[in-house]
Amino acid sequence: MLNQRNRVRLRQFGRRMMGKRQGCSVCNGDCMPLSELPSGSNAIVLRNHDTRTIERGLYDGASLEVYRNELTEPNLIVAVQDSRYVLDRRIARMIRVRVEHKAS
Repeated sequence: MLNQRNRVRLRQFGRRMMGKRQGCSVCNGDCMPLSELPSGSNAIVLRNHDTRTIERGLYDGASLEVYRNELTEPNLIVAVQDSRYVLDRRIARMIRVRVEHKAS
């Protein structure tokens, strides 16, 4: 049986073996979480793994518009086609998007 000192050593060894988290493999530096977009901006969904939001229309490649995103509120409002949805900020952090630049 291991004593406490050896348990701590083995736990630290396992943490070193796990490695660092990788960045977004889909896009190279031009993607950001949906929760960081300013109000009034348009974006394209690059990565979304949440089934509930995929069923609402936030699938990969979908175009959306952020209506309201205030840091003091726990939710943000987005529009997908003709529908508007209230998303929790925790869910919006997991959705990766690319900002669409409008041609003038």
